[in-house]
Amino acid sequence: MLKITSAKVTASPGESGWVQIHGFSPTKPEEAKSRGQLFVVMASKNGRQGIEAISFEREIVGRLRGEYYEAPQEKAFDALRNATQKVVGDLGESNLGIEIACCAFTDGVVYSSAFGGSKVLIGRDGALASILESGTGVIAASGFPKEADMIIAGTKAFFEKVSLDNLKKSLAGKNPESAVEELTPLIYGGIEIGTAGAIIIKFEQAVESGHESGQEKVVLPPPIIERQGPDLKQKLTGFLSGLAGRLPKRNIYIRHGIQDEAVSQSRKLSLSVGIILLLILAVSIGFGIRQKRVNDLRKEYQGLLGQATSEVDQAISLASVNPDGSRQLFLDSEQKLMQIQALKVKDPKIDELQKKIEDSRAAVLGEYTAELELFLDLGLLSSGFKGDTVSSSGGNIYVLDKAGGRVVGIAVDTKKSSVVAGPTVIENPLGLASYEDNVFILFPDGIYLVEKSKTKVIEKTWSGDALIYSFAGNLYVLDKAGNTIYRYSGQSGTTFGSQQTWLSASTKADFSGATGWGMNGAVYVLYPNSRILKYSLGSPQSFSISGVNPEIGHIDALYADPDNQYVYLLDRAGKRVVVIDKNGKYKAQYISDQISGAINLVISEAEKKMILLTGEKLLSIEIKHL
Repeated sequence: MLKITSAKVTASPGESGWVQIHGFSPTKPEEAKSRGQLFVVMASKNGRQGIEAISFEREIVGRLRGEYYEAPQEKAFDALRNATQKVVGDLGESNLGIEIACCAFTDGVVYSSAFGGSKVLIGRDGALASILESGTGVIAASGFPKEADMIIAGTKAFFEKVSLDNLKKSLAGKNPESAVEELTPLIYGGIEIGTAGAIIIKFEQAVESGHESGQEKVVLPPPIIERQGPDLKQKLTGFLSGLAGRLPKRNIYIRHGIQDEAVSQSRKLSLSVGIILLLILAVSIGFGIRQKRVNDLRKEYQGLLGQATSEVDQAISLASVNPDGSRQLFLDSEQKLMQIQALKVKDPKIDELQKKIEDSRAAVLGEYTAELELFLDLGLLSSGFKGDTVSSSGGNIYVLDKAGGRVVGIAVDTKKSSVVAGPTVIENPLGLASYEDNVFILFPDGIYLVEKSKTKVIEKTWSGDALIYSFAGNLYVLDKAGNTIYRYSGQSGTTFGSQQTWLSASTKADFSGATGWGMNGAVYVLYPNSRILKYSLGSPQSFSISGVNPEIGHIDALYADPDNQYVYLLDRAGKRVVVIDKNGKYKAQYISDQISGAINLVISEAEKKMILLTGEKLLSIEIKHL
């Protein structure tokens, strides 16, 4: 069992900012067991000074501590990450210039989170490695520390003032207090930066009364280490010894005047034998060093292998009852496997672990390698056809070629296709919507129903760019300039009622940057940089994407439909389609290099197909997560 000691180093607060470091040890036994000790490093360069800075810092740290310790139903990892995200999120725009780094130690595991530029490093066996290096989002990690490890959680300014070489020298073979004594002059030297600060935590072996109950010892077979052959040392030694034995024996005739020659020959023989013995000794030392390296390597990887195997087994068993916890365990085991593979060790147990991770990836992570098939070559329907946008309804897909002024329709189940309307009907189209067999086109002067001819169904009342969508027989218009959504209820035939404002009177929206939208009962509006706003019954709803790994940098298209259970996001840069539930929680992702060429998508969960539009073609992916 490990215990910890710690020490902190901080610069003096000033106009450049301030930094504070706090440590908490709960008094309640249940909190001590489930949450352990918590350390928080917080810095700010937002101009607050004096009493205002102290009050602000105490409020933030107090909220962070409360969020972490008052969530007993969550695992420590989730509690620390969520507490940091909650505090950062609540700060809103005030989080500019704020840095937070947290470390918690409980039940033999160290958990860490970081935000705003802060970093968390680990010092082990004389080397330093980065655990977290944060930016504008909250990141978190966990791991199993070893005896004599040191964790350094600090601000961006701290690591700018203290080089890695100086940090390693101050940590070498010392305790946190002596390390801080050496680091303090570096913090105060040069240009003063008030946000420079860090805490150093050292893990030491506590006195144990016996083995901990419930701990299962993992016994691994000896590894197979690559070598030149099991008998190389013996063969080389035997060869050199045999060579010495086969040296020609010379008869020395001692005559007057040649005694020195006899002595010379004897010396040459002794020298040859001496050289051979030195070679044998050098080979023995070399093999001894190699064997020590093998033993050290075995110790280094066996612990990681045992932990990784246990984590992936737990991840598989928890996949159906606790998907978030299962995914985190799986990712932790995958990271440990990468560390083991970097050691270049040969061991059947490593191969077994790798195969288990690969085989269970889809079940645990919902991560599928997509095999894209040609669904339809649009050029076969109309020469030179290049689709810009796509819509679906009633088991049909409709694709609009804006430049060519053409719309084609395809049945999902049979692939039966036809040209709905051509350039004589469609000129300067701006958008597309569909409901059952009806196709609606947004033109500069309003919305038309298009077939062999076009019929205006809605007169334009909005001033600028707009998006259209058809849902439950009604037509909806998102007015970007007017920052509102209009609803036109469907009536008999293909006529629509008068314009109604769909948003509630109290809702204030900004649709100027909207790039797309979808409906499945609720309305999802897509913005650049993966921002999605959700509305229900005209009012905004809480919505955020969670659990996606890696995070999506930019969503290129969104598809939501009342006939589908999930919402689908196209990430061209990530070469994937990400599946989330209606509240934004991750479900699955489909990965393929070909997805980078898609520009839009529609989904039919009934047919278990994703249909991706590339322009000239429609490609399909089989759905496997349902």
